[in-house]
Amino acid sequence: MPDETILRAKAQEAIRTGKLPNRRPDRTWGGPGAGASCVVCGEPVTKDQLEFEVQFARDGDNPGLDKCHIHVRCFAVWELERTKV
Repeated sequence: MPDETILRAKAQEAIRTGKLPNRRPDRTWGGPGAGASCVVCGEPVTKDQLEFEVQFARDGDNPGLDKCHIHVRCFAVWELERTKV
């Protein structure tokens, strides 16, 4: 997994490009990874790692939920970066 400086840059990029919003998730679950790619670092979250699955409600013309998988460490970095924006 990349060091914190790289993760911070990746989290900032995810916010800037709209892959992750700069607000709290509407729902958050935790558990063992399912092999999905982390929305921050892009690496898979393996079964031996913990992941958060975060969901964001959409509204307007496209209602529903956007769901993302994210390493616990990447989530913490994103939380720090999103509060700076």
